[in-house]
Amino acid sequence: MRQTFQAPPAQKQLPTARLLRHAFLLAEANNVQDYRSQILSTFGTVMKMDSTKKVVKKLSGQGRGSAEWFTSIGNEYSQIVSFVLTCEESAQKLQPMCRGVMDRFQLAYQPVPKILYIDRGCCRDQGPTAAETMFQEWFDGAMVVRLDIFHWIHRFDAAVRTDSHSKYGVFKSALAGAVLAYNRTDLELLIKAIRAKDPDTFKSVLEQDVVRLYVTRGQLQHHVRRVTLGAQETFRLIHLAIEELKGLAGPEWRAINEMWVGQQRHLECIQDPPGMNMYRVARTTTINGVDLPYYKSLRGCNSLELKANESS
Repeated sequence: MRQTFQAPPAQKQLPTARLLRHAFLLAEANNVQDYRSQILSTFGTVMKMDSTKKVVKKLSGQGRGSAEWFTSIGNEYSQIVSFVLTCEESAQKLQPMCRGVMDRFQLAYQPVPKILYIDRGCCRDQGPTAAETMFQEWFDGAMVVRLDIFHWIHRFDAAVRTDSHSKYGVFKSALAGAVLAYNRTDLELLIKAIRAKDPDTFKSVLEQDVVRLYVTRGQLQHHVRRVTLGAQETFRLIHLAIEELKGLAGPEWRAINEMWVGQQRHLECIQDPPGMNMYRVARTTTINGVDLPYYKSLRGCNSLELKANESS
């Protein structure tokens, strides 16, 4: 018996990329409220505020050239709490964003953040600072403001002039060591993990040589916490470092000394608040059979800068 087959239907034309994109946006429009709720449900105890021009330079279309600054507020988990595009970096332009964030915390019955990190404007000789003006209610609620440590250290770049200077690395390392010290317990645990790879070989190696020769910068950063030394000790150590460079830095020593005189007033601003833990444990990692906490620092504005760099 002879069989007959029905011809297949004609092939339909595939939708264009523009149509697919339009359909996707229509579908996502239904999720806008959910996304908004997620964003507005982001809080924290450590706030970080930072401004950059990198994101604004990437604007295209009608928004191109409409703003100069991208300012964001983040928390200790590197989450963006709020952001705004402005034509200038001033308290007047940033006030609405700050007001909105404080209202959001209040409506959600969230406690006032304990600390706000900024990269400038932490203190002034007379009158309230810009941060105090923008976050007045939080300051009344006992929040403290701190200057980002590494922004403060990089201010000395203007005196050194170039990172190719023979003493640039030594001086910057001395500045960091004058502000922050490694936690001894964490360091001993890391040394133990390194030695566990070959106990017989490392038995005769001194601790300082283990750190110098076998511990990587990344291991120190993520497995060893650092603590601030206090304003007086920081002053003493930086003064010693500058005196040692006095005969080596040439004509730049005078510029370094002048910068140091101007930056001494910020020594209290870069210290950790008393009794506050400045790290959280993100996870636990194992090195040579030894379990080590993987720490994330709560200090500074670097996480916001990384977010801005990723966005740009």
